[in-house]
Amino acid sequence: MTDLGPLAPNYGAGVGPTYLSGQDSWYSAGQVAILMVDSHYSRPLLVRPFQLGGDGKSTVTLADLPSTDVIKQEPRVTVVPALHTTGGGLYFGAVAPTSFWREWNGLLSTDSPGCFGLQVDGDVFTEFILFVVNPGNPPGG
Repeated sequence: MTDLGPLAPNYGAGVGPTYLSGQDSWYSAGQVAILMVDSHYSRPLLVRPFQLGGDGKSTVTLADLPSTDVIKQEPRVTVVPALHTTGGGLYFGAVAPTSFWREWNGLLSTDSPGCFGLQVDGDVFTEFILFVVNPGNPPGG
């Protein structure tokens, strides 16, 4: 986990400029996922999910939040949409340079527990964000 400072959420998995946040443990039934993009990177991004090991047949689903779900808008963060790509990925278009971070709010689920990742491709970098998914529903809390 990386400390994202005064932002909310103030933590994320990854080395940047993109971070997976919203949870610190994941469950296959699905949970809110937040992708945070550092304000220093305004170019386009392609995010593609994948399974690590296993039989290679498990999938990660990144879905938009239903319009009835509202996440509080945070200062210095702009919520952005993403285009869904063939193969279950997300494409984030370039934005005008700003001091605001970009944030995509959605749902992350898998069809089985296991080890998974997100490959994030930018103009001049590739980043891998790895995470473990536990079986079933998240514990109440």
